[in-house]
Amino acid sequence: MRSVLASLLFTGCSLAAWAQTEVDLYRFSNTFNEGTARFEGMGGSFGALGAEIGSARINPAGFARYSSSQFTFGLSSLSLSNKTTFQGEDTKQNDYKMRLAAIGLVLTSDLSNSRGGFLYQQLGFGYNSVANFGNEFKYTGQQFESLLDGFCTQAEGVAPADLATYFPFSTSLAYETYAIDYDEPSQTYVPRLTAGDMLHTRTVTTRGGIGELHVSYSANYLNKLYLGANLGFQFLRYVENTLHHEELIDTVGVSLRSFDYMYNLKTSGSGTNLKVGVIYLPVEALRMGIAVHTPTFFELTDNWDANMTATHDVGTLEVPAELVPSANYKYRMRTPARIIGSLAYVFGTMGCINVDVEYLDYKWAHFKSTKDDAYAPYNYELENQAADERFKDVFNTRIGGELVLFTNYFLRAGVGIFPKGDKNILAFDSKPDMSYSGGVGARFNNWTIDAAVKTLTQTRNYVAFPGSSANINANTLYIVVNAQIKF
Repeated sequence: MRSVLASLLFTGCSLAAWAQTEVDLYRFSNTFNEGTARFEGMGGSFGALGAEIGSARINPAGFARYSSSQFTFGLSSLSLSNKTTFQGEDTKQNDYKMRLAAIGLVLTSDLSNSRGGFLYQQLGFGYNSVANFGNEFKYTGQQFESLLDGFCTQAEGVAPADLATYFPFSTSLAYETYAIDYDEPSQTYVPRLTAGDMLHTRTVTTRGGIGELHVSYSANYLNKLYLGANLGFQFLRYVENTLHHEELIDTVGVSLRSFDYMYNLKTSGSGTNLKVGVIYLPVEALRMGIAVHTPTFFELTDNWDANMTATHDVGTLEVPAELVPSANYKYRMRTPARIIGSLAYVFGTMGCINVDVEYLDYKWAHFKSTKDDAYAPYNYELENQAADERFKDVFNTRIGGELVLFTNYFLRAGVGIFPKGDKNILAFDSKPDMSYSGGVGARFNNWTIDAAVKTLTQTRNYVAFPGSSANINANTLYIVVNAQIKF
């Protein structure tokens, strides 16, 4: 029988069952601009160019570049592939889905007769995706450390009769399925494991995303100064289903053969933010922009549940129905503010190039207690302190260009560089997330059609529990097609 790892602090799934963690803050703050095919084809770099529905996500003053009304509609497909490395073994997973990429309407009014210097004003409405959480990864491999070790250490000093009160989502489940024992003389919990390795298989499936509906107002002053602001309404949905399976390789002297631990989390809610921006043209070819995004202030609700089964030499044991836990909690969350500086140059009728540099500090992301009287207040001081210690500030960079092949045909390309704001991830892999994109477009009288392809490469270190981690290399391929009508 292996001994309990006394220094092990269990910080995996069951910790999330008691409170939100800094991992949630990073997940919901680490978003990427997504939009139309023209926007994606240029790498999402539009902060100083404007006249594009997707530019509202960066600098709402870009809408002031419109001199006519426009309607845009686009669809996208996503192909996701993950390679997960655990204990030297690689496992690959693939997924595919289609969704609405962006939809928008800009209504433009001519103000040139007002003699106030303002030439046009625009009222805009739009929707686009901010984050995609749909994914699945899996890993398999042998290691000595077990999830049961953490369950045992977590409950030290707690009597078996109190486990369902203090640790209903973890140790209680393992105790009820006889995956762990309670040793009366030492008053400690002991996993029913031998001294050999365990064969681990974990599958994590996530769904959902963040979408943003925005209402914008902008104005053009003498074709030199462009002003804009938009109010964003974000809708968040995140679902995570985790299945952790372990098998004993050596079963001599114990009844346990394997166990399955299941944990399910659903987060949903909405938030609001404000974006304001300015674009200035010192000369016609050179364009400069700056925009400020307030934090998004979310009201969220978590629902979670867990269960466990353990297979012994005499059969499979399940948790009694009355001890299968579930819970929910409402809370508030603030994501980081963003400051974006942009510079663009237009080469006459030949094309253009744009550079966006975005600053954000992930330490600005914080939790706050709910104001809903139906839920007990909670002080998030420890969680927010953990975020302050773990996260850092970053500069995201997007560079995009458009080449006019012929009068009405366009070729586009872009690149995005997104450094990691999580110091723990930096310890695994210091490479930034990278996106590469390309696209084409054609204009026919009052309408245009565009298509783009973008790849996003990300590396992550997934920690199931202390002593057990896997490296994940994720690649996402976006294909976007949209049409725009001018009226």
